[in-house]
Amino acid sequence: MQRPLPQGIEYLIEQFDAFAGSRNSGRRIPVVLLRREGTASGASGASGASGASGASGEATAAAATGDATGTTDTADTTGTTGAGPRSVIVGYRDRLCEQDLDRTTDLVPHALIEDGDFAPRAPEPDEDPADVTEPHVALLDSIVDQLENSMPLDAGELRLPRFHTCRAVVDISVGAGSAAGKRRRLRDELYHQLLVRRPLLGTLARLAGATGGSFLVNIWLSLFQLLVVGLPRRIYGLWLSRRRSLRWVGSRRPKGPNFLRMALAFTRSGTSRDNHALVQRMLLMALLNDLRRAARPSRLWVYRARRQWPFVLLLPAVGEEGTPVRQLLDTYADILRTEPPAPLMVLGALASDPPSYAKAVVADPRSVTGVADKVHALYARSSASAVYLVPLSASDDDGPADRWLDTNPKVSVRANGRGDYVRAVGAPVLVLALLAGVTLFIRDEPGRPPSCHAVESGEIVGVTDGRECHLGVAGRDDELLALEKLAAKQNEAAVNSARPYRSVVFFAPLTAEPGDSTPVSIQSLRGALAAQAQVNGREGDIVQIRLLIANSGKYFAYGSKGSPGDPDVARQIIDRKDRDKIAAVIGITQSRPASFAAVEALSAANIPVIGNSVTGSRMVDAKSSSSYFQVSPTNERIAEIMAEFSTHSEQIGALTTKADGGRTAVVVYDPDDEFFSADLGAKFTEKYKGGQTVTVPYYENRNGQIASDVARNICAEIRATDGFIVYAGRSGEMPELFDALQGSADCRKEDGRQVAVLSESTAAKYLQDPADMLKKHAVLKPYYLMLNDSNGKETPGSPYSEFTSHFRGVFTDGEVPEGNAAGAYDALRVTSEVINSVYANYKTVENTDARFQPTDVYARLSNPGIQDFSGASGLLSLDSRHKYPPNKAVYILEPHVDKSVTTLMACGLLPDRPPGRNNPGTWGTAGKTHRCP
Repeated sequence: MQRPLPQGIEYLIEQFDAFAGSRNSGRRIPVVLLRREGTASGASGASGASGASGASGEATAAAATGDATGTTDTADTTGTTGAGPRSVIVGYRDRLCEQDLDRTTDLVPHALIEDGDFAPRAPEPDEDPADVTEPHVALLDSIVDQLENSMPLDAGELRLPRFHTCRAVVDISVGAGSAAGKRRRLRDELYHQLLVRRPLLGTLARLAGATGGSFLVNIWLSLFQLLVVGLPRRIYGLWLSRRRSLRWVGSRRPKGPNFLRMALAFTRSGTSRDNHALVQRMLLMALLNDLRRAARPSRLWVYRARRQWPFVLLLPAVGEEGTPVRQLLDTYADILRTEPPAPLMVLGALASDPPSYAKAVVADPRSVTGVADKVHALYARSSASAVYLVPLSASDDDGPADRWLDTNPKVSVRANGRGDYVRAVGAPVLVLALLAGVTLFIRDEPGRPPSCHAVESGEIVGVTDGRECHLGVAGRDDELLALEKLAAKQNEAAVNSARPYRSVVFFAPLTAEPGDSTPVSIQSLRGALAAQAQVNGREGDIVQIRLLIANSGKYFAYGSKGSPGDPDVARQIIDRKDRDKIAAVIGITQSRPASFAAVEALSAANIPVIGNSVTGSRMVDAKSSSSYFQVSPTNERIAEIMAEFSTHSEQIGALTTKADGGRTAVVVYDPDDEFFSADLGAKFTEKYKGGQTVTVPYYENRNGQIASDVARNICAEIRATDGFIVYAGRSGEMPELFDALQGSADCRKEDGRQVAVLSESTAAKYLQDPADMLKKHAVLKPYYLMLNDSNGKETPGSPYSEFTSHFRGVFTDGEVPEGNAAGAYDALRVTSEVINSVYANYKTVENTDARFQPTDVYARLSNPGIQDFSGASGLLSLDSRHKYPPNKAVYILEPHVDKSVTTLMACGLLPDRPPGRNNPGTWGTAGKTHRCP
C-alpha cells in the first residue's frame, strides 16, 4: 500500500481480515466502499452521501479518491498525498495471498476488477462481431476466472455449474424453427458444454462415437451410444426444464419455471439478448447461487470444514453511473434486497459520487477505532442496507499502522489438517450410531419430530399442535410454552368431541432473539385460542377447530423458502394440508417481504389466508394473492385517522406550539422497511395537513446506528419546533427508543410539558402494563392507535364485551385483551363461520364428516363472503371485492398510570352499532367535534 497510510487504517483492515478469514454464515454481507475524508472528489460526493444517510441530513464529511476511471489516487485538498482508498483496496489483494520465496499461495479466493479492463472493442477484421464479448459479460467472466484460479490449496475445485450453464446460453445460436426445435438444439448445445466440463462423460461420448469393423460391433456401439449419450442428454434436458434451482432465471419473466423456455430469450437471437442489465443480472444470480453452494458443500466432504472464508471481490475504483464496475455494483445491490444471502465479501473504493442507495457510516471522529467498530457491527449483524460508505481518516498515520501491517502481512485463515477427514467421516458415523441407539433402546420415546427445527438464532421454528413438539425455549419463551399447553388441551378436546373438525393454522413470528421484547404475535395467539374455545363451545352441529401453531421466527425469516437447508414453515404447512385437514391459515401479523412470500406460497397451494394486525398496503394491492384476506385496515386508513387526530386533538395541542400555522410532526420511521414503516410514514406525511412534517430515520436493523443518537436527533427537532412525535416504526424497536428519549436532556422542555407521542405499532409490554411504561418514561405522553376499544369496560350486548368475557374465561390473569388479540379472535371466528357454511353444503345423512378442501373455504369466502360480521374489532365484510374491511373501526387511546385507558377517538363501523346505522360521523368533545375520515 502507498505510504503514508490513513490514520487508524490498521483497525479497519483488522475487521476485514477477521471476516475474510471466517465469515458469518446465513447473514447478508454488506458492500463496503471506502472514501477518504477531505479530498476533492469526496467533496463532490458529500451531497449524495447525505441523502443516503437519511432524512435527518446527517452525513460524514467524507471523500473518495481517484478519477472516473480509477487509475490513480488523487491528493486531497488538505494536502494529504498518502494512500487513498484505491491503494488500500489494491494492496488488500496481497493480504489474501502468502508469499514463500518464489511461490504464491492463495489463502482466500478473490477477484479484482477495474473499468479499464472492460472497455468495448471492435471486432478484428476476420472476427464475427457476435463473437466479441460485451463488457457486462466479460466482467463476470473475469471474476469467475479469478475466483476459480485463486482457490486455496486443499480446498477443492470451485464448481460453478449454474453460471457456466447460463453463460453458455449467451453464446449459443439456436437458429430458426419451432420453439420445441429451438429448445432441443439449446439442450444439445448445453449438453455438449457439459461434456467439456465433465471429462468422464466426454470420454464415454467419444467411445460411443467410435465405429467398428463389423455389423455386430456397430449394433453394440449404437446401443452403447444410446445409453451413454442419448439417455443422459434426455435426462439432462428434463433436469434443465424442471430443476427448481434454475427456476429463478424466469423470476422477472412470465412462465419462469421452465429454464429451457426462458433461456431461449438470452441466446444470440433471443428477445432479451440485448437487454444488458437483464443478462448481467441473470449471470450474477447464477454465480451467487453457485457460491452459496460452494461455501457449504455436503457435510460428508472434507471441503466443508476448509471453506470457512467468503469469496472476496475487490473494486479499486467504483466510478460514476454507467461505468462497468458501477453497473455491476448496482445490479448486485438490487439482488441483495430480495435474494438469500451470498458468501461474497465486496470491498471497493469510491471514485465518484456515491450511489443513492449507499448509506454513510457515521462514527465518532474523536475515536481512532470508531469507524472500525461500526464496520465490525455491520459484519456481526444482519445488514439493513446493501452498500455502506466508510470514511478513511484525512490524517496521515504517524507509525502504528505501518508497524501493524509489517507484523501482520496476511489474513489469518483456518489451518487445514488430517482432523478434517475425521470430522467429515466421523460426523455421519456418530449420527448413525446415535440413531441406532435410539432405535434399540428408546423405541417408546418419539423425540422431537421434524416439524420443529432449532435455527442459528437460538429460536425454534416449525409447526406443532402443542403436543408433538415445542416451539419455545424453557426460561426464555415460557409464555409461548404455556400457550402451546393450552392449545394441546383444546385440540385434544376438539378431536375427541365426536363432531367433525378442521385444522386452522395460526402462522406468525412467535419468538425473538434473547434480549428482544416479546413479539406482539403472542397476544394474537392468545386471541386465537380464546376464539377456539368460544367456537368449540357452541351447541349444535358445529365443526370443531383444531388450532395448529406455526412459528416463522423473528422477522418471518423462516416463513418460506430461504437459504438452502433452512426450514421452510410455509412448505411444512402445505405438506400437512391433507393429513391434518387444514382448512385455512390465520395470523401473519406483520407486513414484510418474507411474510408476503409465505402468503404467496400458501396461496399457490390453494390455502386461504386471513391475516390480522397486518396493515402494509402491498399486502393487499393488485399484486397480492387472491387467496389472501385480512380483518385489519391498511396503512391508507390508519394514516388518515392518525393525521386527523394529530391535526385536531386537544391533547396534542396542549403539548405543542403552533409553528408556521400548525403543529410540527416529527415522523420516526424506517426507510428500509418498505412494506410497513416507510409505507406508513409516507402516507401520514401525505395526509397530514395540520402543519409541517420532519422525518427521522430509525432502522430496525441498526447496523451501527445507536438509539441514543436517534433520540438526540428527534429531541433536537422537538426543541426547535415544539412539535410532537409520530412513531411509524415497528413495535419491537419502540422500547429501546423510548428509553433513549427518556435519557435525552433535549427532550426535557423548560416549561415542564411532556412530549406527545402518537404510535400505530406499540410494544406488547406497553399494552400489557401501560403504568410501567408511563412511570419509566415520564418525559413522554403516549397516545396509540388500536383496532378495538380495549379499555376493559364491559357493556351488555357489546361484541367487544363478549370478547372480553370469553377471553377472561380462558385467561384468568385479569389482563385486558388488546387490539392484536381482538384481531386474531375475529380472524378465527370468521374462518369458523366460512368453514361451517361449506360443511353445511357438503354433509349428508350418510356422511356427517363431509370431506371438503381449502379451495372450498376460499370459494365461499370470496362469494358470498362474510357480510356485516359483528366482530370484537368492528363490523367486518370480506369477499372477492373486499380483501380488507371497508371503513374499518379504528380507535385512538390514552393510557393512564392506574392502568385505565381513555378512548379519545372512535371512527368507522364500530362493533356495538348496527350495520349502516348510528356509526359515528364525528369525534371529539362536546362543542368541539370533527368529522371522522
